[in-house]
Amino acid sequence: MRSIASSREADPNLQTYGEGETMNLLIQLLRFLALLVLNVLFSLIALLIRLLLPIFLAVLRVLLAMMSMSFSATANGPMQFTDRLAGEWTQRLLDLGVDRKYLDQIHNLCRLLAGSMIALGWVVTTLFLVFILRVVFGF
Repeated sequence: MRSIASSREADPNLQTYGEGETMNLLIQLLRFLALLVLNVLFSLIALLIRLLLPIFLAVLRVLLAMMSMSFSATANGPMQFTDRLAGEWTQRLLDLGVDRKYLDQIHNLCRLLAGSMIALGWVVTTLFLVFILRVVFGF
């Protein structure tokens, strides 16, 4: 086996690197790998945002609907609003062809769902208000 010194003597065109040049190549390689990892991470983040944005907007739309429903119930009286909403929902279900012999059960279910949505809207509104107060006043 030949040593490095003997191979330099045998082939004068053999290129060797000094310590500074080797360190420069190593730093360039590390920089390339770091940029490659960052590009992959940013593309994955963009893909996640692209996939989750419609879901986030749908959840936000439902939360805003519950909040506005709870405000309307507060302004118009919760019991009357719940009964009116349950009546509208029951009528829509009957228009879709649900059997009339289950009318009482359907109306009670709609009253339960309407009341639950109003109460959940109050909870979401309270949590949202507490969050805003914590951000503004730093509680």
